[in-house]
Amino acid sequence: MDKAAIKQKVCEAIAAHRADIEAISEAILAEPELGFKEVKTSRKVQEALERLGIEFTAGHGITGVKARMKGRNSKRTVAMLAELDAIVCRNHRNADPVTGAAHCCGHNIQIANMIAVACGLRDVMSELDGDVVLFAVPAEEYVEIDWRNAQRDEGRLKYLGGKQQLIAEGAFEDIDMAMQMHVASGDEFNLGASSNGFIGKLIEYHGRPAHAAFAPEEGINALNAAQIGLMAVNANRETFQDKDQIRVHPIITKGGDLVNVVPADVRIETYVRGNNVPAILDGSFK
Repeated sequence: MDKAAIKQKVCEAIAAHRADIEAISEAILAEPELGFKEVKTSRKVQEALERLGIEFTAGHGITGVKARMKGRNSKRTVAMLAELDAIVCRNHRNADPVTGAAHCCGHNIQIANMIAVACGLRDVMSELDGDVVLFAVPAEEYVEIDWRNAQRDEGRLKYLGGKQQLIAEGAFEDIDMAMQMHVASGDEFNLGASSNGFIGKLIEYHGRPAHAAFAPEEGINALNAAQIGLMAVNANRETFQDKDQIRVHPIITKGGDLVNVVPADVRIETYVRGNNVPAILDGSFK
């Protein structure tokens, strides 16, 4: 077949499987899971691949699923990535009532898109001179850092991000090029958007506990210190250079233990994002 005929066959196959493609998106949306915990989501992907008769391996980065469709020649391998995980957004209408996980970033649509690629290309691989890898990858969202650090301490992980973990495991060694899509608000279609990096930081403030009403003067208030630290970051924002696209967005994850005890253990979690390593490491200010 020529290229036009191949494209037509691919589009017809995707259209024929539209109901199945939409169904897996809705099923994943209904049961969101956080990174490295996407057990149900991983199983849904595996079941979809089984129905299509596509062989796969599982357990990559704990929950990742990797399938390969062979072409008539295996000159090159192109991977289609889709992300399994959700984020925490407890007010979302589809949030998990226990974990607060929700697919606010549309990763359920990524998985559906990957399955659409499988449906479309499955029956034309004999016309292609390369292989296609379908790779459902875990833990794109860099969340639950304390929990992931514990997994690393226990030897289950080497890195806290899913793709970094997969690289460490060698899961991309047989892939020449990888691509993926991501949904966004609006009707625009963008190709090759910017790709900023970040580092995650955990900050601990340690004070001295005391009764907040009876003897507050005997305590050292770690929450006050944390607030001063946050204001110091805010005071530096005007020095961030636009060319570096720096974003610093901390949250207080623990503000103390009891309201009637002077806070002695306060925790902050933050990202520092940017488009180059030096700017990220020094926050784009001196």
